[in-house]
Amino acid sequence: MRISVVIPCYNRESRIGAAIESALAQELVPVEILVIDDGSTDHSADVADDFGGPVRVIRTSNSGPSAARNRGIDEAVGEWIAFLDSDDTWSPDKLAAQAAALEAFPGSELVFSDTRTLIDGEVDIPSRFALGGVREAAIERRGDVLRFDRSLFVRLLEQSRIFTSAVLVRRALPGLWFPERFKGPEDWALWLSLALRHPFAAVDRVHVDMNYDGDNLTAHYAPILGGGVEVLEELLTDEALSEPERAAVEESLARRRVGALYHSLVEGEGSRARHLLEAVPRSTLGAGRWWVYWLLSRLPGVVVRTLVKSREDLERTLRS
Repeated sequence: MRISVVIPCYNRESRIGAAIESALAQELVPVEILVIDDGSTDHSADVADDFGGPVRVIRTSNSGPSAARNRGIDEAVGEWIAFLDSDDTWSPDKLAAQAAALEAFPGSELVFSDTRTLIDGEVDIPSRFALGGVREAAIERRGDVLRFDRSLFVRLLEQSRIFTSAVLVRRALPGLWFPERFKGPEDWALWLSLALRHPFAAVDRVHVDMNYDGDNLTAHYAPILGGGVEVLEELLTDEALSEPERAAVEESLARRRVGALYHSLVEGEGSRARHLLEAVPRSTLGAGRWWVYWLLSRLPGVVVRTLVKSREDLERTLRS
């Protein structure tokens, strides 16, 4: 089984080495490790270059992780591609376990594994699968391997546990292309599209550590949630959707619009909030709250924050 590892990288000088080492340590040895340096301004590319051997560094101008991953797809020589973010690491048996899953369910075109989240080196979420949405969606289990049919799509709308660093996918799969127009949820958009068209499998064991620094965690949810709204709005135009699937997308979209609206107001993104408010029926919020949102969306963010004195006060105001 020929596997190419694709690692997009932007200014991860302190982390990229650990990611590469975890790929090199695989029991099922990949044929190549492609590091797509996305215009880093630090020494990330130099760190990757020092590994030599199967590690190949491709330097590009800064265009975002989707463009970097797509460049990796274009450059890969393996029949399968395993994506690995530059701040994440794999267990040594990750690729071997996924290869075994494909043997168990040979019709699968994409296989993902469970992940855990670490913040400042401490485990924060020991298992994403344990949060729900994956095991319940499986139509068959063989040991630690799960098989899914198209019904997984609806689960992914609200409980997506597929993270890019956990994915192994057939390189020639039609539609395998990260949408570069989305910033943030581009991977989710891709998994939703593929789940409508191809069977997935999963390994019900943690094989990926997703690493975060506490001081890098962000509370700016508005752009992320807004991106999710854009993904679902475009998804509604997909002719592959059945009527029940379309209804599920519409329900999810309605909830996400409200969430994105709320966080846009909290973060002082008045323009984004006004755009979202146009699509949220007054009956959803209630007439009183809708007018409060309308007013806040037209005030400068600094004024809104001053009026309520703190973000916490604003959040309490919006929830009341």
